Amino acid sequence: MQGKDRKRRVRILVKAFPQPSAKHEETVCCAGVTEDGRELLRLYPVRYRRLSKSDQFDRYDLVEMTTTKASSDTRPESYRVDEGSIRLIQHGGISEEAKIRLWRPFVAPSIGILIEDNKTSGRSLGIIRPQLENIKFIVKEAKDSNTEDQKIADLIFHEQASLLEDPLKPLEKPKHSFSYHFTCADPTRCTCAKHPHTHQIHDWEVQATYFNYKRKYKTEEETLVKMQQAYQENIPIRNLHFIMGTMASHPKTFIVIGLLRSGMNPEELSKQRELF
Repeated sequence: MQGKDRKRRVRILVKAFPQPSAKHEETVCCAGVTEDGRELLRLYPVRYRRLSKSDQFDRYDLVEMTTTKASSDTRPESYRVDEGSIRLIQHGGISEEAKIRLWRPFVAPSIGILIEDNKTSGRSLGIIRPQLENIKFIVKEAKDSNTEDQKIADLIFHEQASLLEDPLKPLEKPKHSFSYHFTCADPTRCTCAKHPHTHQIHDWEVQATYFNYKRKYKTEEETLVKMQQAYQENIPIRNLHFIMGTMASHPKTFIVIGLLRSGMNPEELSKQRELF
């Protein structure tokens, strides 16, 4: 039985990589925090490239939409979105401190804790902080990524015409997969102290960055050097956090669906708040 329709306002945290859909052509799964700050939600299916330009949203934008809790996805944070109801209310406009206050309540000590929560409550979304000293950005040929990652990262590369809509311009096929090898900053009840995690990054941002660099720089070698500089050297020192989520087909397995970073340290911000 489906839940009742509900109009919500959500601050978007991430748009995951587009995925092919026989029914919906091409969809994007998003994650965001409700305006009241109480819920971290998974929102789908969003045909992002079919939205009007005025309603296409970015990270931290405030978006209004009608959602329904459907029985087809038992993960508690998952809600179906009425595409026609999506309205961009505010583009950005919040401070670094406000951004951290938005997502910090959903930070878990480790992936091990998320896995425990998943077993007891079904939790399928959360945020963790990797240990800065043990993080490594990995680039592979897309064909060399594991089978499950290939399925997740596979886009629609051919035109799939609709009877009512012009076909979307096919997206360029990714040549590389990008991953992080890391341990959790707090490895509480996690195996990563002995067996570090390696997760492919499914944030749309990383592939978009690659294609932007590819247009900007002359060679593939230079493009990948710039990717390493950005994701190995520059981004981790900006208090990098990972948004972790499970897949509908594998509701017990967490993957990196998004990257968060800030010039402010969330832990220091929390300590400052405790003083007052």
